[in-house]
Amino acid sequence: MKKQSILTAILLVGFVPVGVNAQVQQKEDTDSVGFISELGTPSKQGTDLIPDYRKYQFSNASTDTLSYDYIEFEKQVLEYSQGLKQSVQQQVAMKKAMQVAKTGFFPSVDATGNYSYRINDYEMPFGDMAIPMKHDAYALGFSVMQPIFAGGNVIYNYKGQKIQNAIAEQNVELTKDNIILAAENSYWGAAAAKEMYNVMCHFSEIVGLLLNVLQDRYTDGMISKTDLIQMEVRKKEAEMQKLNAYESYKLALQTMNVMMGHQPTDSLNLAESIAQEVETQQQVNVNDVMGLRPELNISKLNVDYQKNQIRLGTTKYNPSLAVGYQGTWGTQMLNINGDTQFNHSFVVSLKVPLFRWGARFKQHNLQKALYIQSLYAMEDKQDQIAKEVAASWTQLNESQKRIEIAAKNCELADENLELNTFSYSEGKLSILDVLSAQLTWIQAYTNLVQSYHKEKIALANYKKAVGSRYMK
Repeated sequence: MKKQSILTAILLVGFVPVGVNAQVQQKEDTDSVGFISELGTPSKQGTDLIPDYRKYQFSNASTDTLSYDYIEFEKQVLEYSQGLKQSVQQQVAMKKAMQVAKTGFFPSVDATGNYSYRINDYEMPFGDMAIPMKHDAYALGFSVMQPIFAGGNVIYNYKGQKIQNAIAEQNVELTKDNIILAAENSYWGAAAAKEMYNVMCHFSEIVGLLLNVLQDRYTDGMISKTDLIQMEVRKKEAEMQKLNAYESYKLALQTMNVMMGHQPTDSLNLAESIAQEVETQQQVNVNDVMGLRPELNISKLNVDYQKNQIRLGTTKYNPSLAVGYQGTWGTQMLNINGDTQFNHSFVVSLKVPLFRWGARFKQHNLQKALYIQSLYAMEDKQDQIAKEVAASWTQLNESQKRIEIAAKNCELADENLELNTFSYSEGKLSILDVLSAQLTWIQAYTNLVQSYHKEKIALANYKKAVGSRYMK
């Protein structure tokens, strides 16, 4: 029975470290050591008792042509994104608005027409005579007007629309940045959920293998019912955790499908593993980043826009001058016999505002306050970007250190679970020690998966913070 317990412990963990071999050899007699050395070809009884078990291995990158790597996923997300399409159309609208503003520099050509019919009879006194007037009157007009000086309204309105168009272009880039960041969060979140599901499946297998052993031992009357019940409870907990992990994984895949414009339930596989190594990043000087971030470029353009608005807001209080030609054809002003005639005239229009109760200066102060506000907003955005660059670099470095610690902790958790299970099989520890070792194991691997996930997200945040997409 002593040999059988050793076989149970060794098969449960699937491998025996050198340190454990040394302990086993000190504890067991020569026959026992010889039996352990033959585990490469276990007896039929041992094989039937516990299936072969191996240490957990993180998933590798898939070579399946139906699997999505991150680059392909990002490409499809950008192609489908409704938010990006809205941003592009906003930029198209601003471009058209700029073209509309430009037409203010050119002459305006208008045609007019009017017709009236007087219901009552009318006779116009003319000395001793009364001349009856026609009931109807009509006229057609044609005019061409060219603004010579509009107080600066036309030119500043055009400049304002031009700045708005540049802001819309930067908004498109900002939307792309945000979508790419969301895509990375979604992809690596799904990869982490997949790995957690695999970990939970493996954990359920660990508990299931030991539960099989305890059931046989309970049948043989070697352990108490309490030990068996506690392991059965742990098995149900493991199955519940596995179901929760599977649900998170499926929801993550559904989110990815929706982002690509597919049906949520479409089949989807991930080509990349959460545990794969990331490319080495170089620290970027924050001053080199400022000109690359769309957010700051938008803030700078907003400053220019508000500065332009100071001038535009006062243009309606400036003199304006326009010249043009007007021609009309229709009935005469006194329509006696219905005869028509052409009239031609050259027009000069001059407007000089004289008094508006201080509205000009109040408008100027209003726009100036908004301009100063935009300057503060730009400085605040610079501070935010500097903080993002520093924080994302720190998070990236610390996440890589965290992975090293978590990986080492997993090795210790493997060894701890192995030793506790072995010692329990020898009757030196209680079932509570095994249960504790199992919790340590699942927590260690959960921390490692989370560390890998945090590293991928930290890298995505750093790339966005330094504007790596715009670097040549």
